[in-house]
Amino acid sequence: MQRVIDRKLYDTDRAEQIAQHAPNTDRGDFYYLIETLYKTSGGEYFLHGEGGAATKYAKPCNGGGTTGGAEIKPLNEEAALDWCEEHGIDGEIVVDEFGHLIET
Repeated sequence: MQRVIDRKLYDTDRAEQIAQHAPNTDRGDFYYLIETLYKTSGGEYFLHGEGGAATKYAKPCNGGGTTGGAEIKPLNEEAALDWCEEHGIDGEIVVDEFGHLIET
C-alpha cells in the first residue's frame, strides 16, 4: 500500500517491517485486524493497519453500514515505541529497534 501524507511517500513494499500485531487474521470476520509497524529508508516510522467492518479501520458504505478498510499513519519514534509496548511486541525486537530509548 502506498499513501502520500504531508508530501511524503509511505510505501509498505519499500519500507522495513519492524513488528506486527495480528489478533484476528480471518478476513471474513468483522473483527479482522492486522497492524504492522514499518520504518522507511529515511528512518521514519509508520503504522499500516487494516481491519474489518467492526474495527477502527472500518469505512462507511454507500447506503449505510460499514466495510473493512486500511490506512497508514506516520508515527514519531516515541509513538512507535509506545505502540510496541501497548501491543506486547517481543522485547528483543523492541530493544533492537529502540534500545537507546529504554532504561536498563
